[in-house]
Amino acid sequence: MRIDFALSFRLLLATLLSCSLAGCTGGAGNVHVYYLVNPVTVDEPVYRKEQPLAVEIMDLHIPQYLEKFQIAVRDGENRLKYSEYNQWGENLRKNLIRTMARNLAAMLATEDVGTPQNRSSSMPDYRLHMHIEQFERDQDERVRLVARWQLSDSKQPETLEMHSATLEGQSEIRGSDYDSLVAEMQDLYGQLCQQIAESIRGHETGE
Repeated sequence: MRIDFALSFRLLLATLLSCSLAGCTGGAGNVHVYYLVNPVTVDEPVYRKEQPLAVEIMDLHIPQYLEKFQIAVRDGENRLKYSEYNQWGENLRKNLIRTMARNLAAMLATEDVGTPQNRSSSMPDYRLHMHIEQFERDQDERVRLVARWQLSDSKQPETLEMHSATLEGQSEIRGSDYDSLVAEMQDLYGQLCQQIAESIRGHETGE
């Protein structure tokens, strides 16, 4: 009986250790993957000025449900679902601010784009306030980006005008294809930044 008890104890211990190790790694197939929304490639600036513009991104707001590290998708008209193993590599709002700064710098041919984390020392020509109202895969499996922004001129404190955009991905992103999901989000965010750059060009040229 003692030999059987000792053998059973060793088998139980090995089983517990195996389960513990599986839990630490998320189990078979459950590996954490981390994503970022990166700047897009800009072949030609939207607008270029002999004296480069200075732009200050004053703030960028996203819905609170997007502040989680787990990537959110809509699973119904009033229902959200978060992925446990597909997550943002950093706070999404900070990622979007930094990426917008780099996109606008390329699209407006300027190095002088300030952010709340990296203020510019020069007086900005334009101040930008961003509000993102939706940015995730919708229940129809297409990514949607709904945003509005406000431009103000440092020489004229009053608001120049409000702008808005509703952008939709071209492809249906099914199931757990988070690589395609984030790639589509990056493309739509690049389109949003281009519309912002075009709104600045419009003010500059009077179009």
